[in-house]
Amino acid sequence: MSFEEFIEAIEAVIFPFTLNDSGRSTAANLLHKYSADLLKECIEIGAKQYLSYDGDGNPTKQSVEMFFDKLGGIAYNKSRSPIRQEIQHVKAVGRKIYSYWNDTESDNILSDYTAALSKAGWVESQILRDLQEEVLQLLNRCKNWTEWSGAMSGWINDIQNWSTDDGESIIQEGTIISDTITNGLPKPIRSLAWQVNASFENHLFDCCAIVMRRLMEVLLVLAFQNLNIESEIMDNSGTHHISLEKIIKNATQNQTLSLSVNTRKDMDLFRDLGNYSAHKIWYNCTQQDIQPHILKYRALIEELIYKAGLRK
Repeated sequence: MSFEEFIEAIEAVIFPFTLNDSGRSTAANLLHKYSADLLKECIEIGAKQYLSYDGDGNPTKQSVEMFFDKLGGIAYNKSRSPIRQEIQHVKAVGRKIYSYWNDTESDNILSDYTAALSKAGWVESQILRDLQEEVLQLLNRCKNWTEWSGAMSGWINDIQNWSTDDGESIIQEGTIISDTITNGLPKPIRSLAWQVNASFENHLFDCCAIVMRRLMEVLLVLAFQNLNIESEIMDNSGTHHISLEKIIKNATQNQTLSLSVNTRKDMDLFRDLGNYSAHKIWYNCTQQDIQPHILKYRALIEELIYKAGLRK
């Protein structure tokens, strides 16, 4: 996009207004700093967010000035990494929810949190999903800034103390998922597998069922990502994954994913086990609820590991 084409794109949305020399100079700086495709998107976003119109359908002078003033900021935010963009979103939600919000400290907390996840082996898509779901849910659960920031600090500390490569911090014997299956996999996956084993071996059966469900869901999402078909399990906004129930429904029919008959049949079993333990008030999972299905689960997880491209 040439400079004149960029000017035309701006003036098309602010018509009948045009850019003066100062405006054209600012536009030239924007075109020098950012890509044409990004700026086109920014014009659309800015027009939608900031332009208001008079009775004749023309944008008001005040809204045009606001639109143009905000264009550089929109471009700056959009040019940041997806994780930084999501951190900004979390902070915006926090400012709305709580009467007091420390913007600088929250940025430090969220940066430390995402850095800890990255160091633990999480990929960008996993970190984004965690910010969009777990961190935002924590904002809604906590009553105030102090409670939220304290909880986040606790999460960071927990991540930093996650299992070492030899698994010393989680004592488990591979009862459900053997170490031969998880050796060499990313730390978050190994950690979930060890938690499945340790909770079962210590008779924490509700915990076991919930983590079994979580590990299956994580591997399913990674499998869709690995096969470049993640868009099939995203909601209409394109920012969140659909429910596990809908992911499984897609997976059972998805020819690209091409799961085995047994895995297609067994996924709902482990989704139900996890859901019962997480949501049914009068239900407690027992050893007998899990024990007969260990072989099915092990086979399912191993297949999803390969589909996720974590092992060749």
